[in-house]
Amino acid sequence: MRQRTTLLAGILFTVAAPLAACSAGPGDGSADRPRVVATTTQVGSVASELGGDAIDLTVLLEPGIEAHDFELTPEAGAALEQADLILISGVRLEDWLDGALDTIGGSEKVRDMSDGVDLLMPTDAEGGAADPHYWLSAPGARTMVGNVRDALSELGPDAEAAISDRADGLLARLDAADAEIRDMIGAIPEEQRKIVTDHDALGYFIEEYGLEFIGSVFPTLDVASEPSARDIEALVAEIRANGVTAIFTESAVNPRLAQAVADETEARIIDEPLYTDSLGPAGSGADTLDGMLLHNARVIHDGLIGG
Repeated sequence: MRQRTTLLAGILFTVAAPLAACSAGPGDGSADRPRVVATTTQVGSVASELGGDAIDLTVLLEPGIEAHDFELTPEAGAALEQADLILISGVRLEDWLDGALDTIGGSEKVRDMSDGVDLLMPTDAEGGAADPHYWLSAPGARTMVGNVRDALSELGPDAEAAISDRADGLLARLDAADAEIRDMIGAIPEEQRKIVTDHDALGYFIEEYGLEFIGSVFPTLDVASEPSARDIEALVAEIRANGVTAIFTESAVNPRLAQAVADETEARIIDEPLYTDSLGPAGSGADTLDGMLLHNARVIHDGLIGG
């Protein structure tokens, strides 16, 4: 079982114009718009939607990039140095940012979008780090939206009303997605709600929507190191013992090991990936928080019902 605790986040990042128009370098340098940097695609998407053309936005990570081990480029460093605001996902997801801020300064410009989240803490057997994937449930996503709204409103008070209106629209979409997800997962027979994933990223979704986590190919919160042979053997045994029928892959994780596990069991690989560390690319339907949550729910519903 997992335990929850409310933690205040550490460092924060900045937000700007539409996500599709953003890059990993400084914005257009427009003097009348505050420069915002967002670390991840999740934070960047929200900042883009809420900030609109009132901000000059740079998003450091691109869709499909695993967030835990991102390496800063010189262009990204320049964007951070020039930023008026830095918006981070938080919960130590961006540990790679600390060294850059130590070098160039600017930690006072950081805002943590996990502030106020009821964080999942692992059991003692799993280690001590909190799960950083809070945006993978509607309540966590709502908190991110509220924090982005507040950070952008503080940066540009003249645009506060428009930012708040856009936030209300996104929050309404998240509420609608939440209800639809509960219906989809509720339609899965309880004995079929057993889930195996590439890595242990879906804790918030699993707890919020009533699934049962059996295990993951990478038995950690990130994929920095490959599982041992003993880890794989243990997972294969759990899949067999629990009658798991599907193994879910993720967009930012190589499915090679997941396929090897499937080959050792009667479970099948679900080829359509879940979006966990990254949103989907523009036009995928999973390039917003609500779209990503609905995409993941549909893939899980279809994968488990199909088994």
